[in-house]
Amino acid sequence: MSSAPDFTLLSTLPARAMLGRLLAVRVSLIVGWTAGIVWLHWGLTIRMPLFPMAAVLGLMALFSLSTAWRLRLDAPATQMEFLAHLLADLTAFAVLVFFSGGATNPFVSLMLVPVIIAAISLRPRCVWLLAAVAGGCYALLLFYYQPLAIADPVAASAMHLGGMWFNFLISAALIALFVTRMQAALRTRDRELSALREKQLRDERIVALGTQAALAAHELATPLATIQTTAHELAVEFANDPDIGADCRLLEKQAQACKYILTQLAARAQDSAPVTQPLDAWLAALIERWQVLRPDARITPRLPPDRRAFTPPDGLEQAIQNVLNNAADVSPDAVEIDVDTNIDALLIDIADRGPGFTPEQKAQAGHVLFSARPGRGWGVGLALTHATLERLGGSLTLIERDGGGTRVRITLPWKRAT
Repeated sequence: MSSAPDFTLLSTLPARAMLGRLLAVRVSLIVGWTAGIVWLHWGLTIRMPLFPMAAVLGLMALFSLSTAWRLRLDAPATQMEFLAHLLADLTAFAVLVFFSGGATNPFVSLMLVPVIIAAISLRPRCVWLLAAVAGGCYALLLFYYQPLAIADPVAASAMHLGGMWFNFLISAALIALFVTRMQAALRTRDRELSALREKQLRDERIVALGTQAALAAHELATPLATIQTTAHELAVEFANDPDIGADCRLLEKQAQACKYILTQLAARAQDSAPVTQPLDAWLAALIERWQVLRPDARITPRLPPDRRAFTPPDGLEQAIQNVLNNAADVSPDAVEIDVDTNIDALLIDIADRGPGFTPEQKAQAGHVLFSARPGRGWGVGLALTHATLERLGGSLTLIERDGGGTRVRITLPWKRAT
């Protein structure tokens, strides 16, 4: 329904927090009014209408208890509910002012507090309604009220000036409290919106890359099959030649690995269920396939003997291979991969002895497409890996290594990984 959003709170603060702050203001006013009545009636012997004022304060106290009970319920606050709270507070305050001097009461301007809270939390028409009620109450209090019985006009003037000063302090404190909290909430919302926009732009770039990859995979299927067949025939023909035969067998393995990647891509497009297998077997097969694609790279694996059934999430294998490729591109030494499977998460550390990252590159890593080496490494692959892990509920962390190099830590919650 189009009118449904009209009944939600505008404030970026949670509804429970807004009602809680309103309850705190109400309790403060009850305490302040009680203290003021006691001080005037018994301290300064200015007779106050105790019974009606005590009745109003008692009703406000009961309303506060009901609000505290309502906050224990897991139910969202609506525009109308919040407006009703503010109207009740405004009405109670106006009645108390009526019994204590009306518009001559220096605290009459505190009726602006509910209007300020409404301006922060409610839609414009609700704010204008509350402002009209407050203005109407103030106009009535100009003519209809019970004056305070103060015989000495000099004392009355001094008390009025002192009350105005104290009223100014209270008003300034309340306005500062709510406005600063509103600004903090707006800043938080702006940061969240900025992060969402950045994520959306990154996802759009990744979707575009995925579309191009799918088109390329479709076009590559036929030539790859031809290369694999030709390489196999050449390997058989030159079986007795150690140099040419070895190169042909390597070419055949490379074509076979590329065909496997295309097969996986087609399976994802058809939404096929991934195969469940032991974790250590999956890791060993992953490293073996990567080694076929990167025969020039050296790798030192430390894999746990973990036979638990593992269903690899979609995209995890490619994410790990992206990090391995990037590490092999920049590391003159062997790439190290260390896997730890604790109760809560799957941890994969991939370490290299490359040049590392500058602070600016660390801040950009995974969020924008850049490369620490022109044409190779830490560009699209890292952004794709970061997006994949974020989608799976995991994370990617860059850690500087003692002696130079980088350790890339992939963390995946085990409950999502299994």
